[in-house]
Amino acid sequence: MALDGNALMAARRKAAAAAAATRQVRPLPASALFRPRGMRCLSSSSSSSSSAFSVPAHPGSSPTPSTATATAAVATATARPSRYPLRLSSQFVPTLRAESVAPDVDLASLSLLLRGGYIRQSSSGVYTLLPNGLRMVSKIEAVIRDEMLAIGASHLAMPTLLSSALWRKTGRFQIMGSELYKVKDRKDAEFVLAPTHEEEVTRLVANEVESEAALPVRVFQITRKHRDEPRPRMGLLRTREFLMKDLYTFDADLASASATYDAVRGAYTRIFDRIFGARGWKSAEADTGAIGGSRSHEYHIEDGAGEDTLLSCRRCSYVANSEKAASLPSPARMPSLAHEVRVLLFGTRAVEAHSQVLVAMLVSASRQLNEVKLAKHVAALQKQRGDGGDGGDRLELLYDSQREATATTTWDWKERPEGPLVRFDKIEVLSDFECVGMEPDQVQEALVSSLLSFASPASSSSNNDEAGSTTTADLSALFPHQFPPAQPTAPPTIMVDLRVAEEGDTCPSCRHPDTLRTTKAIEVGHTFLLGTKYSQALQVGFTPKSTPPNNDAAGGGVELLKDGRRRAFQMGCYGIGVSRIFGALAQRAKASGKRTRAGFVWPRSVCPYTAAVLISDKKGGKEEMAVRLCRAVISRAREWDVDVEETVRRLVDPASSSSSGEATTQVDTASSWSSTAARSEGRWSDDVEGAGGDAAEEIVLDDRPSTLGSKMADADLVGYRVRIVVGQHWVRTRQVEVQLLPRDCDHDLGEEEAKGWTTFKVDEERFFRLP
Repeated sequence: MALDGNALMAARRKAAAAAAATRQVRPLPASALFRPRGMRCLSSSSSSSSSAFSVPAHPGSSPTPSTATATAAVATATARPSRYPLRLSSQFVPTLRAESVAPDVDLASLSLLLRGGYIRQSSSGVYTLLPNGLRMVSKIEAVIRDEMLAIGASHLAMPTLLSSALWRKTGRFQIMGSELYKVKDRKDAEFVLAPTHEEEVTRLVANEVESEAALPVRVFQITRKHRDEPRPRMGLLRTREFLMKDLYTFDADLASASATYDAVRGAYTRIFDRIFGARGWKSAEADTGAIGGSRSHEYHIEDGAGEDTLLSCRRCSYVANSEKAASLPSPARMPSLAHEVRVLLFGTRAVEAHSQVLVAMLVSASRQLNEVKLAKHVAALQKQRGDGGDGGDRLELLYDSQREATATTTWDWKERPEGPLVRFDKIEVLSDFECVGMEPDQVQEALVSSLLSFASPASSSSNNDEAGSTTTADLSALFPHQFPPAQPTAPPTIMVDLRVAEEGDTCPSCRHPDTLRTTKAIEVGHTFLLGTKYSQALQVGFTPKSTPPNNDAAGGGVELLKDGRRRAFQMGCYGIGVSRIFGALAQRAKASGKRTRAGFVWPRSVCPYTAAVLISDKKGGKEEMAVRLCRAVISRAREWDVDVEETVRRLVDPASSSSSGEATTQVDTASSWSSTAARSEGRWSDDVEGAGGDAAEEIVLDDRPSTLGSKMADADLVGYRVRIVVGQHWVRTRQVEVQLLPRDCDHDLGEEEAKGWTTFKVDEERFFRLP
């Protein structure tokens, strides 16, 4: 009769049990456990009964005392030790004395980071993150990751070593120049160390997304990047290797991409509020730069060590980078005469070309020309003309009234004595807004004077300048095809913004005079609405649900690729400098002053550790007391579901919890203290649950064999917000010393707040009742 599967398995188990009962199996000796291959087993010359490794002869006999001892030793060695509290004696926390740091360090905050055991310099512009620094960076990353996930972004990791092929295709291989690290492998294949990942992520998404139904896509990474800085400086603020978060978004049309841009800006607001506080950072309008795109904002921390200049209004919320900032014309600085303006002439250098259009730009001579704005206007003119932008078709500066002429040095005056002006039959004029008050005759005089200097040899330009002041020449004589004698010769003028906005200018937003102010700032983030710059360059996109009528690119933000079927992705690029945030926080959190020891006062959200329990030595039960105290604080934090700092505040001053709008918790009843003590004793568990579960990670025990004064100095350098001292005072009076910062001392840090430590002498019963 055939057995079914269950019956067959039962029969096999029964047979195996019967066979095992008939065998006499001698168990392995303890000395054979965990024995590596080739290791000899230790033995004793005494009888087996007295050997430390002796075993019973039969399975049923009782183990000898020596066997039980060995078994217990093995169990103890393999048992996982408790992680909490974290003991500094087992950690790598190398702090330095002030005299051990080089005196030529750029910033005071960098010196403190070195002394506090946060970083060490590996080479110029390259740093190692030590445990304290890595923990702080991890907290910054956690805040960023939390907000990125909240807007539906997916976390990934792309390689740092990238093929140069895509970079050449987009043109950035040449544009970035020497700042781009370029390497070759043994097969002579060319790679780059990525400073950014637009090309790589565009190809990645293009290979995976085929239809509009798969959009939008939002992906981000937090990774190390590289840029060959010519002069690394300011510690973590300007390095060759840096940590950065970059988010890339892909949408079907411009409207969706703009909505995504606004959503990311909202996430950035929450990120920087959590790290720096709502008043601790600024968002500024910015130029798109080499990244490209149509919208761009920078995120700054005002600090004298910063390399960016911000202009902000004292009356309203207007903030902009100096490269982008605008201001309304100032009547007091408006030019009125020809000699009060600076004239620049642009055109192509192709000598053989004729019927060209010369471009003249006017700006007040008392103002600084904004090179970024100037370049944008030149690029717009280039695009408007449809020129290739390379070779002889590219617009270049030919003449500057404040500098030597650039065209006359290359013009062959012997062969072509008529001069370079003969190539142009028309002129376009772009004038800065501040020149709006000039009379037409003064504008023409300024233009004619510069044109005559441009059209003359350099050796005789001074003579022509003198002749130009008395000549009767006007624009109709220089450009007869554009200005017939019967028509007025004042050229049509386009008003544009060409000057650098300065301190004391009129705000363009609220229009109040003398309200713009300049400050130095550290850039910690940047957002770009890229549009189709990279998707068009790489010819990647998606198949739309339906083809829009007439390819309405302008109205709907839709651009077809060259194949005429697929649409180009509308992209966005959003970066946050993680290691630069670390450096900027150090700048703000450094504490110094006559009554303050050097160190840091970190914000709650990123402080490496919130609290430290310091013991003066291990005598008189101080170490055991400190361990029980740490565990009591952790247990209370879990029970009340609050952080460590708030827990200690309630323990030392129960009434203080009501000041923040929370219900006061009575913590001095015998029953509550006994429950805390019970959890802090034999039934302690490393398991961390609940919102207060992070408490176990936020408190450390400084049990190192050094003096209490040295430990206090290190506590200043590390920047604990709560310090509990178990010293000789506890031996005499059973009291511990608790040091707390003011409750409202968080993001607005500095010297004054660092002086505001409050010290409490607290009976140990405030933490738990001793058994």
